Amino acid sequence: MKNTLELLDEKDQLKKRALEMIVGAEAETRKLNDGENTEFDGITLRLAAIEQEMKAIEEDAKRNLNNTTNKTKTMKEKFSLLKAINDVANNRQLDERAIEIVNEGQAEMRKAGVNYSGQIVLPIEERADIKATVAGAGQEIVAEDKLGLLEPLRANLVMVQAGANYLTGLTGNVSIPAYSGSNVG
Repeated sequence: MKNTLELLDEKDQLKKRALEMIVGAEAETRKLNDGENTEFDGITLRLAAIEQEMKAIEEDAKRNLNNTTNKTKTMKEKFSLLKAINDVANNRQLDERAIEIVNEGQAEMRKAGVNYSGQIVLPIEERADIKATVAGAGQEIVAEDKLGLLEPLRANLVMVQAGANYLTGLTGNVSIPAYSGSNVG
């Protein structure tokens, strides 16, 4: 299954191809021929399928977020990064919640194939509720859609927008073929 970034890229390429066909036919002041009509219909169907896939990914992310939120709410003690840093700095044992968070962070790093070091490794996908102070009422929880932190950043990478492929899920040694073209100067 493709990720959101790959689906957005495919969607963009399909839209560009459809536009090329339409502009080409308009430039020649003609209608699309049978082959172009068939290709255009295929592009339309694929665009609809991409929309469905993106909705499924979004729903899955919300479902995972709700599961994580429910799991977090059942914990008696909330994680405090400041307390964890203080415990490490003073050679004290981390509390049970801090150990659980660090283990989740280490598991994410291992799954991504990334080396990590240090005593506190935080997971990327978990965020706490945002608190807002309301005059006279104390702290109130602010409703917020919590989506993945990295996906919007990946979608706006300059190199991806310039046409580079963003490779995800790579582990171990990866060989990337060298560019054999010539520089035009």
